[in-house]
Amino acid sequence: MRVRPVSLVSVLFGLSLVAASTVWADEKPVVPHQTLQGTVVEKAGSPAVRVPNGTTYQLNENRALRHGHDMPKIGDEVTVVIDENNMVLEVHPPNTKGAHRFVTGEIVSMGILQREIRLKTPEGEKTFPLEKQEMTSSIKDGALVRAEVNEAGSIIDLHPVK
Repeated sequence: MRVRPVSLVSVLFGLSLVAASTVWADEKPVVPHQTLQGTVVEKAGSPAVRVPNGTTYQLNENRALRHGHDMPKIGDEVTVVIDENNMVLEVHPPNTKGAHRFVTGEIVSMGILQREIRLKTPEGEKTFPLEKQEMTSSIKDGALVRAEVNEAGSIIDLHPVK
């Protein structure tokens, strides 16, 4: 059987692309959160924040209340924290700033129905309320994670530690 050099090169190139895409998928970098200034506007009958570049982010009144903030009014200037998926993590009223902390630990259990997570940390086991259920969909019990905890004590972001 005779192998043509062009065919062999094509196969090797194809395999290298598959390998590269696998590495990229496994090593997804964590994009830092954006903190933006904006103005509360009405969009489709609901409050949203419009930032200087024209992007508008929907607000959630329940999330504001869980963070211990009143829902901002139309026209208010606010600081909005946007996650790596362009979703609003938090909105701070004027003249306030979030005091977030990070906790690293192993997941002991996730109570999805109770919207909570229990982590084994160097200080012992701790249970935290989860702000968003969807952030846990690909993370399993036993995984080592880095959690961002807001000033209300809720986990607002969660990433596996590699």
